Amino acid sequence: MNCIRKFLPIFAAAFAALAGCSDNAEVANGTGSEAGETEVVAITFTKPNGEPLSRGIARFWTMHDDGMTIVDADTLNEDGVIGVEKIDERVFLVEASLGDSLSAMRWIPAKNIKTQVVKTGMTATLKGSIASRGRFVQGASVRVLDKLTHTDENGVFVIENVPEGVHYAFVDGDFGKFAYQLQTGSEETPATNNIDIGDSVFTVIEDFENWESRRTLIGKSFGQGWWFICTDSLQGGGSRVSGGLDDDRILVVGDSAKDGHSLHLIFDIDEETEGHYGVAGFAIGDDFDEKDMPSFYDLRATKAISFDAKGSGRIYLQITKRSPEGEREYHETASLELSEDWQHFTITADDFGTELVAVNTLNFMVNTDCELFLDNIRLDGISPSTWPSLGMEF
Repeated sequence: MNCIRKFLPIFAAAFAALAGCSDNAEVANGTGSEAGETEVVAITFTKPNGEPLSRGIARFWTMHDDGMTIVDADTLNEDGVIGVEKIDERVFLVEASLGDSLSAMRWIPAKNIKTQVVKTGMTATLKGSIASRGRFVQGASVRVLDKLTHTDENGVFVIENVPEGVHYAFVDGDFGKFAYQLQTGSEETPATNNIDIGDSVFTVIEDFENWESRRTLIGKSFGQGWWFICTDSLQGGGSRVSGGLDDDRILVVGDSAKDGHSLHLIFDIDEETEGHYGVAGFAIGDDFDEKDMPSFYDLRATKAISFDAKGSGRIYLQITKRSPEGEREYHETASLELSEDWQHFTITADDFGTELVAVNTLNFMVNTDCELFLDNIRLDGISPSTWPSLGMEF
């Protein structure tokens, strides 16, 4: 572990500049009596051309373990506006539609509601399949918002006329009831939503199947979760990485991939550079600009952070978090050796040597030459339906 610690200060400085956050913040979880209290603010829905979504229907949803519940609904005025006064939840979903043609949705923090404009788009379709232990499941129910469908003999389901984006689906069958994240797609870029029912609960951070925005799957839901890929070249060092976030070649398909698409990076590390490093990581919280959503998350319910990887060389996992005193902390695992075959890695809080509370980033780090294939990053033990309740404020 000493070999990674020598380049932590340099990477820490780079990340601090990237994040732009203070080191003297105080921890608060936002669950006090004032959570959700606010003056009436306006949420405006517009059509793609900027015109108001006049007389559209707006609905407000909250999410819980078993599904999503409408807590309020009303008609937008002629200006496409609806006022919001108070919702007794930490985060809620506002969704509006005009028939089956135009719709949009956005998750909003109840404690920090602010006037905002939401642009609608054409309604989209959710398609996918459900299997259990490699066999398609027929007759399973799939509920998204207030829409319910069932899988056919091939395990396939289709839900039409939903807002574009990431949805939380509640799947029920002989196997039990689970929550999953699903993404809409288009004819040009169809989304892949292949659910393999397991015995465990998990939240997918990223599977790289629909990665156009370069945000994590969680991030696409709540406007967070940006990936970053960099080396010590940020500080003038000589290390390099094969591709950046805008390089389509960093995603591979076919025999090289685990499931559909996988991330592929080659790090050329200059060991003559003091504090040399390479990193591929992501923030699970806000992007630190608008602070619309929490920047840190309480992951103590996580049984493990798991992922699939192969390649050559060694990687380390690092988390950044805040201490109860508000200080930034860095915790890393021992090195993990990659092989030419895919391996499933499971990392626990004990491997980091700290509680997984007030976590902001997860970083895959190297300090020697490394070829990395990465896929199916997830939080085991946390249901997607509980994610909105885990945010923390500073």
